[in-house]
Amino acid sequence: MKSVFYFIAGLFAALAFASSALAQFAGSSGGNIELYADDAVSSKGVTTLTGQVDARQGEVRILADQMVIYSKAADNAGPTVGTVAGDIERIVATGNFYYITPEQEVRGNMGVYMASSDTFEVTGDVVLVQDDSIVRGKRLIYELSSQKARVVSDCKGRQCGRQGRVAILIKNTPDANAAASNS
Repeated sequence: MKSVFYFIAGLFAALAFASSALAQFAGSSGGNIELYADDAVSSKGVTTLTGQVDARQGEVRILADQMVIYSKAADNAGPTVGTVAGDIERIVATGNFYYITPEQEVRGNMGVYMASSDTFEVTGDVVLVQDDSIVRGKRLIYELSSQKARVVSDCKGRQCGRQGRVAILIKNTPDANAAASNS
């Protein structure tokens, strides 16, 4: 029974680990956003960064092959590279997507932040890593305001076997082993 409890507790911890870190890279977090890329083009509220894009806010980094930032267009409809972070409506990062914090890493093919719904979604062979625990799926949907994370797969049911389903690996740590033996 103890092992079932620790498995369920570990499952919730693994799914919830993205909460505070994902919220940090939102325009409302208040920190400056630094953007690095091989090329940047900006026009009428859309900034496209290409070539080893590296976006940083505090200790959070987003890496991708390309990033498109959609901002509230200014009245003059001129370049918006210097847009205020709170004006960002949507960020789409594609190709070799990584979301990295000191505590965890999320990888996938694409990451999308939507200010209107306050959500962050990662798609395409998603891998979440924290400590030595790993969660894999096809899509991660994270609601920033409610701090609700959901990992989904393409295939449903046992007939899928291990392929195509959400997979969670929770490694035992010395602290967890000590807690289990003290109970």
